Amino acid sequence: MSDPPSERVVTLDVVRGLAILGMVFLHNGAFHFARVEEALADPPPWLMAFGFLLLWAGLFGVVSGAANATTTLRRLARQAETVARVEKTERERPWRYPPSLTKGALQTFVILFGLHWVWTLGVGNSAVTADPSDPTLRVTLLPGLVYYGHFPRIHPENWVFASALWMIAANGLLVSLGFRVLYRRRPPRPDDSLERSLVLLGAAVLLATPFLRAALYGPMLELVGRGGASIAAAVPLALLVNDPNPVFPFFAYGLLGAVIGASLARGEPRAPLYRLMRRSGLALVACGGAGLWASGGLVLAGREEIWGQSALYFASLSWLLLGVFAWGVTALLALFDPPPDTGRAPWRPGWLPTLMRFGRLSLTVFLLEGILGMLMRVGLDALAPGWNDGLGQVLLFAVANLVVWHGILRVWERAGYRGSLEWMVARLRGADDRSRALRADRPTS
Repeated sequence: MSDPPSERVVTLDVVRGLAILGMVFLHNGAFHFARVEEALADPPPWLMAFGFLLLWAGLFGVVSGAANATTTLRRLARQAETVARVEKTERERPWRYPPSLTKGALQTFVILFGLHWVWTLGVGNSAVTADPSDPTLRVTLLPGLVYYGHFPRIHPENWVFASALWMIAANGLLVSLGFRVLYRRRPPRPDDSLERSLVLLGAAVLLATPFLRAALYGPMLELVGRGGASIAAAVPLALLVNDPNPVFPFFAYGLLGAVIGASLARGEPRAPLYRLMRRSGLALVACGGAGLWASGGLVLAGREEIWGQSALYFASLSWLLLGVFAWGVTALLALFDPPPDTGRAPWRPGWLPTLMRFGRLSLTVFLLEGILGMLMRVGLDALAPGWNDGLGQVLLFAVANLVVWHGILRVWERAGYRGSLEWMVARLRGADDRSRALRADRPTS
């Protein structure tokens, strides 16, 4: 095994940037279109495309798994080097999985899980209706305050919404715990079967998904329907199987990302990774496509009609998307981070810095884009009532949101992104790392 690369993996920022750009555009192009319900009755091709692309939040799961695996394996490699060096000069020093890795994974999980609730209840991008007492209204608190002038009621289903932030939080923790199980008693070795273990675990998650969905989705809905304290009992079931980004099947997205990240961190030849992703993608697309065909084809309608299908439909759609991501991410990897032995220079187009800004501040944009979009909508409503009746105007509005965010991120970059969520999390983690270093250096009696 060659020396693992230490530079930042540009592809991960590119995928984050593409995912967050697409999310801002699609959210603002769909949620603020006044005639979307009318269009859903007989969906045109553009709306079919929008509906399919809105399901692509799983890209964040792939990236989180890859980043987690890359960071973990590089830390473990440094730990193994330290153990080997000490063994040469002192008595035998046993391998110990760094407790800081587990602690860091738990800290990150707590932060992201907390932000999941902030998004689902407080700031998430959501559609509004003319009547704030509409029982179908699912607007979150701050966008509702901006639009209606007062806080709206929280719809019961907001409590059981499995957001992309929950998916990232769960993937980060579960992938980290998986590495702890694998390497608790020994350091990573060049000849170990890490990728095979990750693939087999991912396959088990995907195969379990339709059965768990069938078993748990109905009881979850019954608990939500009862209301009150029953909703609290529904939350654990929802985080496992509810729409749109539950642990099953999206833990498998993190595991697929971990396969990619592990290969990069270990400096392995790229050909076996590409071959594995091609074959896995083909199998997933074939199985997912067959399942969708057996379920009657891709559905485009309201959220309940898209995700509230049979367990086979739900699982098949997730398999199909994961297969597409397996192909797409490895194709981007070949463009932006080709292996040194190929002699090919990485692709660095002129628009890459813009995409990287979105990728590096994806968490901040994710949390705040719904509020900014609603502020811009309220301003346009005052200036030009009915502006969002036409598709062209709404798409221009979505583009305008991207332009405004581009300007914000350029200015923020000059200040080192101080005050962003990423900056705050890094400072929290950095302060904890410094504290551990001081404790390690402190003499003991």
